Amino acid sequence: MNHLWAKKVEKDGDLYWLPLAQHLNDTAAVIGLLWEHWLSKGQKNLVISSVGDEEKAKNVTQLLGYLHDQAKCTPAFQTKKSYSRSDDLDKQLLEKLEKEGFIGISTLSLTNPTKSVHALAGQALLESYGVNQSFSSIIGGHHGKPVESSHDVSVQLESYEANYFQNEKEADPIHQKWKVLQKEIFNEGLAKFDFKDSRAIPELSQSACVILEGLLIMADWIASNEAYFPLIGIDEDDSAISQEERIQTGFKKWFKTCIWQPEDFDDVVTLYKDRFGFEPRDVQAKLSESIQQASEPGIFILEAPMGVGKTEAALVAIEQLALKTGRSGMFFGLPTQATSNGIFPRIKEWLANITEDAKQNQSLELLHGKAALNDEFDKIPKAQGIDIDGEENGTIVTNEWFHGRKTGILDDFIVGTVDQFLLSALKQKHLALRHLGLSKKVVVIDEVHAYDAYMGQFLYQAIRWMGAYGVPVVILSATLPGERREELVKNYYLGTGKKWKDAVKPDNLAIQNAYPLITYSDGNKIEQVTQFEKQEGYQVEIHRLDDNELLGTLEGCLSGGGIAGIIVNTVRRAQELYHLISNQFGLENVELLHSSFIATQRVNKETNLMSKIGKNAIRPDKKIIIGTQVIEQSLDIDFDILFSDLAPMDLLIQRIGRLHRHEIKRPEKLTIPKFYVLGTSQTFEFNSGSKAVYGDYLLMRTQHFLPEQIRIPSDISVLVQETYAKDEIDLGEDYLKAKNDQEVFLDCKEQRAKTFRLSNPNKPNKGNLIGWLNNPNPDDREERGSAQVRDSSDSIEVIVVKKTKTGISLVDEDNDLDLSIDAKRLATNTIRLPQALSTIRMIDKTISELEIYNKKKLFDWQIQSWLKGSLGIILDENNQFLLNGYRLTYDLQLGLTYEKEEVNG
Repeated sequence: MNHLWAKKVEKDGDLYWLPLAQHLNDTAAVIGLLWEHWLSKGQKNLVISSVGDEEKAKNVTQLLGYLHDQAKCTPAFQTKKSYSRSDDLDKQLLEKLEKEGFIGISTLSLTNPTKSVHALAGQALLESYGVNQSFSSIIGGHHGKPVESSHDVSVQLESYEANYFQNEKEADPIHQKWKVLQKEIFNEGLAKFDFKDSRAIPELSQSACVILEGLLIMADWIASNEAYFPLIGIDEDDSAISQEERIQTGFKKWFKTCIWQPEDFDDVVTLYKDRFGFEPRDVQAKLSESIQQASEPGIFILEAPMGVGKTEAALVAIEQLALKTGRSGMFFGLPTQATSNGIFPRIKEWLANITEDAKQNQSLELLHGKAALNDEFDKIPKAQGIDIDGEENGTIVTNEWFHGRKTGILDDFIVGTVDQFLLSALKQKHLALRHLGLSKKVVVIDEVHAYDAYMGQFLYQAIRWMGAYGVPVVILSATLPGERREELVKNYYLGTGKKWKDAVKPDNLAIQNAYPLITYSDGNKIEQVTQFEKQEGYQVEIHRLDDNELLGTLEGCLSGGGIAGIIVNTVRRAQELYHLISNQFGLENVELLHSSFIATQRVNKETNLMSKIGKNAIRPDKKIIIGTQVIEQSLDIDFDILFSDLAPMDLLIQRIGRLHRHEIKRPEKLTIPKFYVLGTSQTFEFNSGSKAVYGDYLLMRTQHFLPEQIRIPSDISVLVQETYAKDEIDLGEDYLKAKNDQEVFLDCKEQRAKTFRLSNPNKPNKGNLIGWLNNPNPDDREERGSAQVRDSSDSIEVIVVKKTKTGISLVDEDNDLDLSIDAKRLATNTIRLPQALSTIRMIDKTISELEIYNKKKLFDWQIQSWLKGSLGIILDENNQFLLNGYRLTYDLQLGLTYEKEEVNG
């Protein structure tokens, strides 16, 4: 086997290769080390439960590593040209085969060599030896996508015999020589890992197959990394390689952190004091008690008002659940990059506390499209050359290997956007890696109320797969419709392989309106915690207000000073109100915040806002803040009085959470919390922007159930359940039409979601990966995948600069930029273009115009690592740019505005 190559390359005129035998041994050793030192106990147990005992589970895992590239022992592979098109290298390696008796291989010309790619060919060879399809399908899928049908495998040896044996004549000595050598590799693998014959290889459940395929891909990538496992010179004697030294050296170069083993603790009160410096509140303590009491903990849903410490409750839950279920990491998913960035420092501090206690290094990853530009994340030391055994104290590090687009999810502790979780339900190449990464962890999903019906389809399916892996999931929400609560629990429960009708569950699971509320699964039981200490609440007055009354009401309310917030549903409406209100109250008293500011400017605006009206801030005498949904989602700010466009009830309550948020002294006129709702209409003639965002049906129901007073927190769940209930209310023909339109709309969304959504796990008679990723999402890029799971049209992001007399500068500066110095800073000045330029009809032309413009004007950006692949626009002296028939204008106070250009004639 030492005359067969697995890898080959020419570098600077020197020829290198790696014998197939060496690569098979490398991969088998690496996957074995990953089993021992990286895989969590919970993941191992999943495989062990499939095969019977741990020794056999590890052996079958290493056998996969050893046999994964067995089909490189075929003429179809051995005659492949090197990537560098090195004729000399190719010739020398073919001559090695000629000398070993494979006469004619140097001049062989196969008709269809690409019909037998080595992953597919490996599966075909294994099945010809009688290996079961659960094992063989892992080999067939180890390059990212399993085969689509059994037929694709069964026709291989019959239809493309020459690809496997050089010619089709079975009696030919060369044909037999290939067949014998291939069987030798197989038999060596069996003997090496203690399997008597092919029938001794155990059948695996589908969920175990996914985990092992992910682990195999990971091991193959590590073993194929020349920085860890170098190739050898073409004339070097490979027999001189010390196998043990090669494996130890290579794996240590990759390996940076030990498996996190959460420590047991005596009581929750002490743990809270150690982690956060305070004793747990009642809601936090009850969640911890529920986890402690559960013998088979699964999914936990915590519904509680803003400000009770749900984040800290989730972090303690992670420690508890990891200990009980054998997990060794965490994924904490939030709706947006802004919310992910906002919580990252808190989780970093929590993890630092853990690593100090355990005296272990742990790796922390921020996972979203702009993570590399986050200063807090960038400050974490890179784990290069760390001597793990020599560390006296644990530290937080990042392992560079996990910064790849497809490897990031494999890191141990991750804060990221929820897309990273939803993508586990989207058929994409290398999906097994995402499942491998998530199945290692405790999963926390925050602000679930913010996800729409379409995203819900991916959320439910991702939750179901977590159930299949036994991964504990924590869902956090301030306001959750009961139907969605039941769907979350039901999908997790079904993922465990049980039937929903057999679950022991409360009769009122979907209509329970106790608040706070903890709902969780424990084996075949669904439990709810409804009794909590009575919370000291407050009452909010609700007033409906016409737009033409807004200025007068503001004038009266703020005559004695105070901070007013106005939250509207679209950027354009926010900009229009900014013009109107600043004209009356003065620019110095009005601020605007929305998503159409350049990213750096938006961060500065948020920071500035927090410094003025955040917790413990020194508040100005008078200020009016106008913003969009970005205010409701992520900022811990406090208004004395609040105005809002009509929106679905749960979102209105989220907005109310920014009203009288903290215990502070307020202006005399604003001591009573008042919430004014704009855009209500008895004839249901709602604002066009609000209709486009939320639809008539929910706006109608919210308006109908919106009371004149809301008691916080006791009314929260009742109002949300009423709004989202399926009961009939008499609001006339317009309402019935809106309800029908909503049902059709949601049905279309659900059907569209199912197009590329992963099917259910562990279907009966489905113990393999064949067809697992059939009809995948056609675009493998993560950005398009994120758009797919969010049901958003592809939004185009650009870097914005302005023209100067001598070069270019940032929009809010006048100094010319030097790309060699300023590239990273420049890369943070991004903005999303308006959706008008990103519709299905417009997007291709928009991108085409941008690409042509960038090649002509910004070609030098592509040689800068921070800017490579980015698109940019240069604003003219009027801060304008013409693109695909639209004139874009950027204003430091307004943000980005756009108008369609008039076409003359």
